Formats: sequence, structure tokens, C-alpha cells
Amino acid sequence: MENKTIIGILAIIFGILIMVFPFISQEVLSAMAGIGILILGIYFLIAGPSVWSLSKAASILYIIIGILGLLAGIMLIGNVLLFGALVSLYLYITGVMLLFGGLIGLLARSDMMTKAAAVLMMILGIITIVLGYFALLSPIYVAIILGISLVIDGISMVIGDFS
Repeated sequence: MENKTIIGILAIIFGILIMVFPFISQEVLSAMAGIGILILGIYFLIAGPSVWSLSKAASILYIIIGILGLLAGIMLIGNVLLFGALVSLYLYITGVMLLFGGLIGLLARSDMMTKAAAVLMMILGIITIVLGYFALLSPIYVAIILGISLVIDGISMVIGDFS
């Protein structure tokens, strides 16, 4: 079995688990995200003084980013509502970027295939904004959105490996 097939099968399994156990998965995902940001904050705090001799401004920025990372990581660990709000914000920003990218592509291109791709990009942008709204409504929607996307990605990896 190829690595992509194994990763695809794992993505499908994790996607189903996340959808079946949305509350537990939200706790785990927010803890994992919080720990990841916490570790990144510690890295920046350690890296800050080490670049002092190269650039004092960079050193100070590293330390500030490290402190912010520590605070954000601590706040995010186990905080499902904050995790849902951050996922929602990410989806809103991505959706708006897709929508404007599609609009620009629609106005700037002349051939039909490129215009069709631009319209598709706009549709995906609108769908992503709607998903961001649902993610803001309830953390359970975040689990459902993430679970569905993992299952779809997993299926595409498994099918792509066999074709």
C-alpha cells in the first residue's frame, strides 16, 4: 500500500470519529491547537534572545510573539468556544478571499474556461462563508465540517492512489 492510501484511510477513520464523537473531538482538537501554539510561543521566546546580537528589533519581536503565543496557547487549551470562533474566522477570511479572487478572475479573463473557474471559485467562497457562519453558531458544526472534509480528502487520496 502506498503512503497516500494509508493516510487517506486514516483521514477517513479520523473524519468519521470526529463526526461520531463531536464533543470529545472538539476538546481534543482545541487542546492540540493550544499545545501547538504554546510550543510555538516557547520557541519564539527561546529564539528571541539568541538573535539579539544580529538584530535587537527582531529579538524584541520574537519575544513579543512568544508571549502572545504563550497566552493564546494557554487560552485555547480546552476552550472549545474559542477554537470554534477561530475556525469560523479562518473560514470567513478564506471565503472572502475566494469570493474576491473569483470576482477578479471573472472581470479580468476573457476565455470561457477561466470564467467558469472564476465562477466556481466564487461559489466555493460563498459556501465557505456559510460554513464559517455555522462554525460560529456551534462548536458541533466545526466537528461536522472538519469530519466531512477529512472523509472527502481521505476518499480522494485513496481513489487517487488506485487510478
